[in-house]
Amino acid sequence: MSSRNQRPVGRSSATTLFYSLALGSGVMRTISVVFDIVALNTVSIDPLAYGFIAQWTSFIVTLLVVLVLSIKRTRNGKKRALGYRLDPDFDRLRLLPKRPMLYLVLSGAFAGVSTYFYYILASSSDASTVLPYGQLVIIYLLIGDLLGEKDLPTIIEVQSIVSILFGVLLVGATPGGFDVVTLLMVLGPMNVSSAIFTYYQRKTKRYELRAGLRVDSLNMRVWSLLALNLVMSLLALPFMNESAWQSMAIGFIPLLGFMIGSALTSFFGIVMYVRALGRGKMAVVNSLSAISVVLGIPVTVIGNLLIPGAFGVLDADAFMWSLKMFGVILVMIGVVALEASDVRSFVLIKVKPLTGDLLPELFNIRGVEKAAALAGPHDYLLSIKSRNLAKTRSLILKKIQMIEGINDVETLVAIKEYR
Repeated sequence: MSSRNQRPVGRSSATTLFYSLALGSGVMRTISVVFDIVALNTVSIDPLAYGFIAQWTSFIVTLLVVLVLSIKRTRNGKKRALGYRLDPDFDRLRLLPKRPMLYLVLSGAFAGVSTYFYYILASSSDASTVLPYGQLVIIYLLIGDLLGEKDLPTIIEVQSIVSILFGVLLVGATPGGFDVVTLLMVLGPMNVSSAIFTYYQRKTKRYELRAGLRVDSLNMRVWSLLALNLVMSLLALPFMNESAWQSMAIGFIPLLGFMIGSALTSFFGIVMYVRALGRGKMAVVNSLSAISVVLGIPVTVIGNLLIPGAFGVLDADAFMWSLKMFGVILVMIGVVALEASDVRSFVLIKVKPLTGDLLPELFNIRGVEKAAALAGPHDYLLSIKSRNLAKTRSLILKKIQMIEGINDVETLVAIKEYR
């Protein structure tokens, strides 16, 4: 692994990198879902059987990729792993310390529950339906943030929640009404588990192994995927009969290309997603990765024009298809409103003489995106992002002022930014 001062200096700003990682994860998720849906619609196989072999194939592919990325090479006199460019914290495949490993096991366990229901939905839906279903996780993350902050939601937050919820409901509408069983799966275990997975992934990524060095996203993917597969297998095996095993044996070779494609796109998508989580709020990262919702429509339509039926059966009813498109628009309105509502502030801090290093404590305050120690009249500079100025004052600045050794706090609000 590398220390912070060894990391490469790129031409892109930290903000550009954050947006690239979050949006890129959404694109990779779209491609991964497409691989799974095409596989399920072109090869006759039980969806849970496909999920079982697809996930274990994904683990083997991921393990091999990370092993290759662990190979060291010398460049500019320094020996670094090939995976250094994917995540500067990565050095090699390794077991992690007890606490972050526990977080990964928990995140993987809940991801296993979510993935189990994902394969059930993928077998009967197209990409334009499955991708919006996954965005309900934003609602649970918002609610989790509000509970953690012990604060009332803002108007923008309420608008986002309502817009996303109604959008997903419209996406799930059928000519006969709503598929109640599907909606219960989506509203319940699928997205609740995804929210808990996101929480523990972010907690792991922000864990410092030592000063300036965090857990890398490549090792996180390997160990959380192992826990995911074990839990999903425990859930799926009781429902897999003899015909499921037979379809698995017959379909393995025809499906291998799809499974490897899904595994690779999932790997890069998760690595980008986890790195973005280490840099921003959970709800914001998921909002940006929701670009997959927009991509799901053209991918489904164009894909079915090229290979009829392979990308899911589209409803012939023009009215129902219009409702689905309107639902996707509502989901995007919700996530865009959530992202656009944030207020950025900069906080200059002076400390009392002989005060120790407060940088880790300041950075760990919820809402603080960056923290830097300064040489000059001020001792620290914080970059803060919150839903509104009231929350900046009540939830962040008060916590800063309560830290022992703080002498003076000056807040500057960004009115306009160029990124």
